[in-house]
Amino acid sequence: MNGITLNRRAFLRTMGAAGAGLVLSACAPATAPAGGAPAAPAAEAATITLWGWWDMRMAIYNAAGQSFMEANPDVTVLVETLPGGELEQKVYSALAAGTGPNMLKMAEFFFRMREEELLLPFPDDIFPDSWFKEVYPSVDWDAYGRYVVPTSSCGTILVYNKAMFEEAGLDPESPPTTWDAFIEAAKATTQSDASGITRCGFVPSEEYPGLSQVYQQGGNIIDISGDAQTATITSPEVERAFQHLADLALVHKVWDPTFPDNIESVGTGLAAMTEDQAWIIGEFTNTYADIYPNLGFAPNPTPTGEPDPYYGYKSTVLSVSALSGHEDQAPATFRFLEHLYQTVGKDIYMELAQLLSCAPARADLVDDPRLQENPGLAMVAQVIPYEKDPVQPPPEMYDLWLNTLQKMVMENEPAAVALAQLNTDVQALVDQGLAKYLR
Repeated sequence: MNGITLNRRAFLRTMGAAGAGLVLSACAPATAPAGGAPAAPAAEAATITLWGWWDMRMAIYNAAGQSFMEANPDVTVLVETLPGGELEQKVYSALAAGTGPNMLKMAEFFFRMREEELLLPFPDDIFPDSWFKEVYPSVDWDAYGRYVVPTSSCGTILVYNKAMFEEAGLDPESPPTTWDAFIEAAKATTQSDASGITRCGFVPSEEYPGLSQVYQQGGNIIDISGDAQTATITSPEVERAFQHLADLALVHKVWDPTFPDNIESVGTGLAAMTEDQAWIIGEFTNTYADIYPNLGFAPNPTPTGEPDPYYGYKSTVLSVSALSGHEDQAPATFRFLEHLYQTVGKDIYMELAQLLSCAPARADLVDDPRLQENPGLAMVAQVIPYEKDPVQPPPEMYDLWLNTLQKMVMENEPAAVALAQLNTDVQALVDQGLAKYLR
């Protein structure tokens, strides 16, 4: 996170606000990546543009542009930062006018742009299938296709307070691996007085709580048979996952739903454990830096202690795609993308992953010393091959999902009733075509 404080959950959901139209091509590189490519054969001069949001991230892409131009003087790379909330509208307006960028930092609009044939597939002579699979083996390429590569993966992990474990007589170097052991650890670290719970053993994430537990059992929330999609939220696996979390509050008394969210509760010492996606690490290192040294990181506890078949779920953070409309400049564009993804790829993508507090999705960075220096991100890199990527749950599902758990915990609504309503609501999103990329 490079010293800034960011509400990442809100940032990711709204794409954030990022600068005011900065053109970075004239700036000094944020970092000068090593290993520039040999100069390409002389070609007609070209100017290519890359648009995106969040100036700190775009400065890293700009550094790649600077090193590329040093080795390729026939190509000028302009990297422009736009406010995140305006990016999609500006891109579509520019494409309609024939003035759009050559490349775009991708977000939720990736699949729609791909459907509308606004993206150029990566040429297989530069990016053969073997490269995608070798460098990014844990990515679902059937879902994403040859139009983008990931920046990083936000895997889900268990975060726990080692000092609180030790205080409760638990081994801080042996976090729980099974659901049963997790419940016992949560009980041991919970504190109460006459007024109720004063410290929770666990506070769940507000982002799809229970989804990891569904995947841990081999369940899913959607069935895809041919072109048909059917919500499966009334399945036994989904009911057990929601009931597992609800029982932490209602039966085991280790979680009080009136406590602050999981980041604040763990960060201020009001909770001993939580589970969330990797970006939570950046929140602790910046907003709650005093408690960070006490934190340990582990795979999510599962019913068996093993990923059977998964530890949980992950999100794939997408990088840069090439846009249609400038096919005459496509050779220069893909020369730059070759430089970005292959020549300086390891260094660039380590920087981007560290900025995002996510694990780099590149297999050749898993053992990189720069990654191992951060125990949280090192743990995320270990678990992401064993986590499921739902690809793109519709944003409208977020509140429906969270509200279901709240109804069970706050209103004592039976799981079967709450999940039947959630199933109806999610199926409505499916029928509206809003969940077509959910896997």
